[in-house]
Amino acid sequence: MSAAQAGVGHPGDVLLVHDAVLPNGLSFRVRVPGAHDLFGDRGSGDLPDDAFLLRSVVEQCAYATLQHTGLLRPGEVPLNTSSSSRVLTAPPLRRFQGELLATCLVEQLRTSRTGRTRRVAASCVLRSPDGRVVADGETGAGVLERALYRAWRGAGVVRAGNLPPVQDGARVRTGRVRSLPGNQVLARAGREDGGDAHAVLRLSGPHPYLLPASADHVTGRLFAEAARQLVLGVCGPYTGLRALHLSFLRLCTLEESVRVRAVPCSGPRASDRWRVLFSQAGATVCAGHVEADVPEGRERRTRHRDG
Repeated sequence: MSAAQAGVGHPGDVLLVHDAVLPNGLSFRVRVPGAHDLFGDRGSGDLPDDAFLLRSVVEQCAYATLQHTGLLRPGEVPLNTSSSSRVLTAPPLRRFQGELLATCLVEQLRTSRTGRTRRVAASCVLRSPDGRVVADGETGAGVLERALYRAWRGAGVVRAGNLPPVQDGARVRTGRVRSLPGNQVLARAGREDGGDAHAVLRLSGPHPYLLPASADHVTGRLFAEAARQLVLGVCGPYTGLRALHLSFLRLCTLEESVRVRAVPCSGPRASDRWRVLFSQAGATVCAGHVEADVPEGRERRTRHRDG
């Protein structure tokens, strides 16, 4: 499948191979690049088979299927309203054994009277070669014609390709989360007495996958990766994200700083679950929750203490 069909800028970022046409959808074979900076990078040889990788699979499935069904036409701009992904197996997948099969179905929820905007949703199920459902996810978006989007955004919009550089020392060095410096997206991170964690997004110019040069707002991919790095790198130790859900409440521009906060959830497995909030100029722009996988020994100790 081409990069344009998957909604990415580079062929090396494509995670899918088209498999078959379904009623109201498509199916794909999932292939993870062996040496990808994000999908195969954790400072070791293991693939991060967690909710960020799965969200990327769901997003690419949705983008290709929306184009195929005509719900996303050339020249239109999709704006995410929500996204989720979760691993369903126990224990979580450590690596993809063979190729997963992704099945994506889409629906149109509402169309404006002029037909220039519409609301769409896509759901995705991933199965192992033996037919087991191992993960699922969904995404929702508002779709705008490109001319309508330009009129709505207006002139003078800052794009990622024009962002001023940030000094290298500003990043949070969380090598056990992302080993390559260019993939570390947080600055000024910390944690308050073992409770809330906080940081700011490190918008240091374009990133080929997380924030393309043409982007004029913070992407859902960057929000997802920032949530992942804050929980795994600051709140851990964790082995990965088991579930990730984000709601995009308003457009987040590139002109002002973006703060992120992770708040531990209450309940019997509070150490595994976090609510994540992103704010810009005092307003919440994205909210969500994540569920993390704890190391095996720590999980046994936590269960013993809770029980």
